[in-house]
Amino acid sequence: MGLFNRFKEKSPTARQLEHPRDLLVGDMVEFNLMGQADLSNRSFQVIKIWTLDLGGDKHKRIYFQLDDIDSQIRLRAIDDTTFELGLEVYPDTLLKIFSEADIATILDAESGVNHHLSSHVANNELPQELIGWVAENYRQEGFDLAYRYEDDYRNKSLPEQVDGCEEGCDFAWLISDDRQHAIEFRVFDGGRTEVHLCVYLPIRKIESLWPAKQP
Repeated sequence: MGLFNRFKEKSPTARQLEHPRDLLVGDMVEFNLMGQADLSNRSFQVIKIWTLDLGGDKHKRIYFQLDDIDSQIRLRAIDDTTFELGLEVYPDTLLKIFSEADIATILDAESGVNHHLSSHVANNELPQELIGWVAENYRQEGFDLAYRYEDDYRNKSLPEQVDGCEEGCDFAWLISDDRQHAIEFRVFDGGRTEVHLCVYLPIRKIESLWPAKQP
């Protein structure tokens, strides 16, 4: 090695991205052929990472907000082989699929957690954008107080005390009988409610992961 070569700054090693749990803001995700037709062969960029605290570091969920030109979805890595996608739906859409009375009961903390929720729309009658996102029947899994942090807590501990940098919410979730779908409700102070239709998918449904371009 020549004398001057010793002092040349080494080029940084290109970042490798093998699993969605390692995504960072700016990274890209491309999906394979999907049962959710609006996602097939489309690419999305990570625009935000946020955390839901369900009771300390062992019960936190890390969410990646994915965006393309005209839609957003939410991704969460479950384990080495499975990931979750979530599609936010608004009240007018939700009430076309489920009974308002059933939803109100689920969101009533005094009513317990042993609720069922059934779609009253046949799969072949669902709007195009909801095909693949809705199961026929769900059973409630839980109802908890949770805190949402607009930050990435994968590699750091959650604050030990509520400190004003989070949003508290009532979090209710239900899982389909085949355990391939879920529906989640988050009710924040003031009544603002977020609802996501969720699907659980094998990692092979991700065609490619691309790290953001490094400066």
